[in-house]
Amino acid sequence: MKFKVTEQGVLIPKELLGDSKEVEVIQEEEQIVMKIKKDKKVELLPTNSEPRNPGYWGGKVKMSDDFDILPDSIQNSFMGLTE
Repeated sequence: MKFKVTEQGVLIPKELLGDSKEVEVIQEEEQIVMKIKKDKKVELLPTNSEPRNPGYWGGKVKMSDDFDILPDSIQNSFMGLTE
């Protein structure tokens, strides 16, 4: 599809843009790329109608004594160090 360039620039027909209210124009070397920004619709997640019961899992889960101790080999790998 070809468009005529005027003093104001180029007019893009609305039918090509759909319902979009915003476009992004990028110049890449000798090409101009236009990206159509789609309107994002926010959908709320359904809420649970029953209130939560705090402490429901109390006393049902056991943690080992060394749960929060990280072995040196794993700590070193996070830091990018080799053994």
